[in-house]
Amino acid sequence: MTAKLHGLRVAAGKVLADIVTAGYEGVRADAEKVFGAARRELGAKTLDVALPDGTSLGTISILAGPAERTVNMSAVAAIVAQQSGAVEALRPEAVTDPALLAFVRDHMPHLIETKVRQEDLKAALKRIDAEGCLNGTDGKKVKVAEVQRGEPTGEFRYRPSPEAEAAIRRAWQAGELQELLADLIRPAVEAGGQS
Repeated sequence: MTAKLHGLRVAAGKVLADIVTAGYEGVRADAEKVFGAARRELGAKTLDVALPDGTSLGTISILAGPAERTVNMSAVAAIVAQQSGAVEALRPEAVTDPALLAFVRDHMPHLIETKVRQEDLKAALKRIDAEGCLNGTDGKKVKVAEVQRGEPTGEFRYRPSPEAEAAIRRAWQAGELQELLADLIRPAVEAGGQS
């Protein structure tokens, strides 16, 4: 096959893939509407997906609504200071020599400020749970953020089963999925100009 034919193959493949991708995005948007209603009205969090013959195709996880957090940074910094230890440092007008730091701590404590390391603070922010809590030094949860959850939108994640690809290929070849996926595939077929 020549370079020109490979080029044609790449161009045609990309265009057709884009058409199918756009069809998939439409299928996904339609599903999100139904999944959002199922989560809001029925509390559904997961959906097992299977072919009509019962072959498992995996699981759909319907996500909760988007969350907004308002973090109490002082509370997070206090927990980090207790857990990771605060760093003592002299103010910018002083030097950071360890012997001087010890001397100043003993004789001029007003020149010392306590800081939390940024990397410890960032790590703590990642550990805030879905309810806005962080484990304190004693292991008890401390509320450090207010979480406001919006309505579920239907956004989801699909985790295929190990046999999903082979099962879908068999079902497609047997003609079992064409009607179900007509809206996904039709644009690619119509792009071929069948009359």
